[in-house]
Amino acid sequence: MKDVNGVELGIFVFFFAAVTVVGFAAARWRRGQTLMHLDEWGLGGRSFGTFVTWFLLGGDLYSAYTFVAVPAAVFAGGAMGFWSVPYGAIAYPIVFLIGPRLWSVAQRHGYVTAADFVRGRYGSRALGLAVALTGILAMMPYIALQLVGIQAVLTVMGVTGSGLAKDLPLFIAFALLAAYTYTSGLRAPALIAFVKDALIYIVIIVAVVYIPTRLGGWGASSTTRERRSPSRTRRPASRPGRCSPPT
Repeated sequence: MKDVNGVELGIFVFFFAAVTVVGFAAARWRRGQTLMHLDEWGLGGRSFGTFVTWFLLGGDLYSAYTFVAVPAAVFAGGAMGFWSVPYGAIAYPIVFLIGPRLWSVAQRHGYVTAADFVRGRYGSRALGLAVALTGILAMMPYIALQLVGIQAVLTVMGVTGSGLAKDLPLFIAFALLAAYTYTSGLRAPALIAFVKDALIYIVIIVAVVYIPTRLGGWGASSTTRERRSPSRTRRPASRPGRCSPPT
């Protein structure tokens, strides 16, 4: 490690430790008689109301993917990274349309996972198993993306290395995540979501209000960006066979 930013690293370690403590403490939050029941561990005992669920969904949807991967894709490739905006606009209405009905059916029959619903609806254990395995496989790249996001943040702070030294922070983060998820179930991400969403709102306010104000307004902030990164803002030259927008 070299050129480590002590202030940034200190803030990161503080919030990482705070989130870890909250994750383990969540095992006692709204706890039922036992966490050995799957609906207690995986659904928080079905006791989350609208307020908690709102924070939980916000903390789940807006993550390192939102703040690191998508902006990086837009910065590196331009409009190709914009796909996440129409994706959200299309996905949310569909979820709101079928979500309430799915929730009522799952609550009535005691379903915990999508695989439980498919098995009960179609009476096929094989189809339910296929859905469960598909969900597990689909989650692997997303978990890997979170780890890549952590590594990118550490690199920006100057925490670098090679071999085991480079990957050790990721192993520690993943081990702690797995440990408090195992002990607290869904209660851990639900309680952590309050901290995470609060930080998200702070970031949004700083990015939308504070930074433009410090730079003299939106126009001045755009000018500053063009002056500091001219290669990113310069219009590319036209190529044969390609259409360029009029200027």
